[in-house]
Amino acid sequence: MVGTPTSLKVLLTERHIQPYPAFCREYEKAARRIDPALVGTAPGREQYQRWLSGRVRTQPHPHHCRVLERMFPGRTVMELFRPYSPPEQNATQIDEEDATKRRRLFKFGGAAMAGVLFDRLWSEPARMHEDLDTTTVSQVRLANLQKEATSLVVRVVRVPPTTLIDETLMSFRETRKLSAKKQPLAVQREIVRIAAMYATVMGEILFNEGQFFLAHRWYTIARRAALETGDQYLADIAMAGDTYIATYTPDPRAVLATVDARLDNKHAASPAIAWLWGFKAKAHAMLGDRDPFELAISRARKALDSSLPDLVQPGIFSFLPEKLAFYEARGLVELGRTEQALAAAERAITLYDFGETTEPALVRFEQASALAQAGEIQEACRVASTAVLDQRTYHGVTVITRAKEFDLLLGPSNRGAVRDWRELLSSLRPPQLTLAAVTEESV
Repeated sequence: MVGTPTSLKVLLTERHIQPYPAFCREYEKAARRIDPALVGTAPGREQYQRWLSGRVRTQPHPHHCRVLERMFPGRTVMELFRPYSPPEQNATQIDEEDATKRRRLFKFGGAAMAGVLFDRLWSEPARMHEDLDTTTVSQVRLANLQKEATSLVVRVVRVPPTTLIDETLMSFRETRKLSAKKQPLAVQREIVRIAAMYATVMGEILFNEGQFFLAHRWYTIARRAALETGDQYLADIAMAGDTYIATYTPDPRAVLATVDARLDNKHAASPAIAWLWGFKAKAHAMLGDRDPFELAISRARKALDSSLPDLVQPGIFSFLPEKLAFYEARGLVELGRTEQALAAAERAITLYDFGETTEPALVRFEQASALAQAGEIQEACRVASTAVLDQRTYHGVTVITRAKEFDLLLGPSNRGAVRDWRELLSSLRPPQLTLAAVTEESV
């Protein structure tokens, strides 16, 4: 390999990211999507040059392998470090770009499988499922689909959301295809309801990536599917997810228009209803409406306290006491009620599971904001930095937006702790959505 340009160099040149700084930026983006703990592990300049020239005697460290394979889906590290040779042309060869779109990486005996073989290995079980489902979907199959959806609902707040995008999309496609077949009414209803669950998870993923228009489309179809099955609770959850978008646009009046249309109608107490009251409270706080904020927070608390215990559970299909405390802290910060905001933020922090990737960081920003309002700038910057540097924190649109809003509270000073915070803030980069393509045969 000595002195011979690698396939890695050719691929980087094709993407115009061969210069070391450009490569490091792309490396960091891929590393963050895998595990925030890998941020800052890009190779040194000399090591990078050895990678390009082929002066590599051993395989890179495992974390480098993981990131490189994420940057170039469908290729192993062994392939990337081999000397580059142009692909042979023949009548049966699949175009490289098309092959990349038509397969996901699958290793067998250390080598990547050919695209056609992989497609068949992946799609044949799915086709057998389709044949078996022609007459009716079994209860076992429905239970498995339900179990997968329920798992995603919890996992999406505990891992970087984009790591679940392929799984969610494939599962949604599977249920969508099943819904198009003739099934007994009860089975058909359950299939559509499960599809609504997958669509809501996809909306959550896309929202966290800042893809608001796409997220709205998924939340909209989730709500429609839920309503068509008669599942009002699931429809309310989808509505709450969709309301995130107006909250972060930000457009508090649009938030009120959305939630009031539901809250003004007949409804039973549930975590979803409590969530909508929470959004209403935040919107009023953003508008400076103190009394309506207090009333909405009170209604949210009452709805949550009156909810069935089985519905108050982790994941995006519920609304927990810590989230209510977080929303209350946010509203109190907006209204400038510093001491009460600190108390609400501290209450939320004691309740949150810090294995989650987003909301624990957001509530820390509320704490930091209240500290900044109280004039405790150094401590405020320390808390905000802790939120950003926590390896579990996912730097999605919500975290970066809130970090910038906190920064505005610090004023023009750029000394000491503020300078250090702003250097950290300037290093934040939002994730870029990369959708690994999946063939129609795969689902």
